[in-house]
Amino acid sequence: MPWDHGALPEPVTPESEGMDSERLSLVDGYLQGYVDQEKLAGSSFAVMRRGRLVYYNAFGHARRETEQPMAADTIHRIYSMSKPITSVALLTLYEQGKFQLDDPIEKYLPEFAEMRVLTGGSAAQPVTRHATASITPRHIMTHTAGLTYGFEGVPHAVDEIYRYRKIGNDKQTLAEFTEALGKAPLRFDPGTSWNYSYGTDVQGRLIEALSGMRFDDYLQSTLFDPLGMLDTSFTVAADKADRLANNYTRPRGPLELLEDATDSPYLRQRVLKSGGGGLTSTLPDYMRFGQMLANKGELDGARVLGRKTVEYATSNHLPGGADMEAMGAGGFAESAFRGVGFCLIGSVCVDPVAAPNMQSLGDYGWGGAAGTRFWVDPQEDLMCVFMTQFMPGGRYPVQEYLRHLVLQSIVD
Repeated sequence: MPWDHGALPEPVTPESEGMDSERLSLVDGYLQGYVDQEKLAGSSFAVMRRGRLVYYNAFGHARRETEQPMAADTIHRIYSMSKPITSVALLTLYEQGKFQLDDPIEKYLPEFAEMRVLTGGSAAQPVTRHATASITPRHIMTHTAGLTYGFEGVPHAVDEIYRYRKIGNDKQTLAEFTEALGKAPLRFDPGTSWNYSYGTDVQGRLIEALSGMRFDDYLQSTLFDPLGMLDTSFTVAADKADRLANNYTRPRGPLELLEDATDSPYLRQRVLKSGGGGLTSTLPDYMRFGQMLANKGELDGARVLGRKTVEYATSNHLPGGADMEAMGAGGFAESAFRGVGFCLIGSVCVDPVAAPNMQSLGDYGWGGAAGTRFWVDPQEDLMCVFMTQFMPGGRYPVQEYLRHLVLQSIVD
């Protein structure tokens, strides 16, 4: 049954979809515990099975300071959960024959024509050589292009170069961003390793080059409008500002306000439209996106991708079927490395026994820096979305335990 845009679908009993209510209710105590212990200000979680809502609840506050409760329509900074949205948008152009996954990317973005790889030296005096291969769309979709993120505290010289040159700052257009990126060295030859990176932001610029449209306009017309994602945007509109949650952190014990929603950068237009981490969204909006994927590309009569495209895109695309651990990932990611590969949309489980938490073979999804997470389990026909606003999101194993609590409640 279609559900209203901006709202949750009609709930059904877990038993009607092969799940045990009592077992599933363990989620309540688990998430409420994080609020009671003042580890999280609030959160919300939804579980869909076979396309029907079998669980939803919200806990704690969107804004503790004013006791504003967490609600289904609370707007969240989804950070890297923007990535699957961007990648799906790029896949719509792949379906149209606009590019092939192993094309040299300089065919469309000439600023990447003469890439060099760091071999030594320092950020101030780097020693480089020509890359042995061109970056391809597959590389930027799987974080194997040799790009990085320039995160604070990462001592690698390429990351230091990104920071010094302010690559990825909010005042750059996507074209200016990729021009700057093309002038920086790579950390490794394309296709030889895995490193979390600005690859998805490059996808945003590639979308512009292939479609002839602004990236944000393409997302709106291709995904947000057809799927009824009413509250997903790079900027929170003034008439929705009261729904934006505060963002929190916990550096010294008690929760502290990290970003006040009443003076958030997300209330203002920013030049850089970051497909890798710039979107805001709500639980119902992201559920619509996730359920479209779970339905193999369609929701409520709106087809975004073909069935075969979704199946192909959500297969592991790392060389030789490797997991991220074997690809020398290290560093930061929104998932575990062992037993987990990378598809064209996010992480994908390739070895459930090796993976550190219970999940199904082929389970795929991704998370965001403020603790948000979604995943699709095709084997069990599950789609789950978790929302919260706490950084760093990986500090607590919330999402890993939620997987356990959902899977242990399946009884059919």
